[in-house]
Amino acid sequence: MFPGMFMRKPDKQTALKQLKTHATMFGVWIAVVRVTPYFLHFLTKEKEELKLDF
Repeated sequence: MFPGMFMRKPDKQTALKQLKTHATMFGVWIAVVRVTPYFLHFLTKEKEELKLDF
């Protein structure tokens, strides 16, 4: 019916290696998402200053 239903499970060592790979990719993705606004702000070189005149 579905070809993936009857596949054998990978051994524990292969599963842990794949888990480490996926966790690393997820961590890199989170880092890219977190750093992107700072990087774009640096590229625009706009100075945000708050001036209060009393």
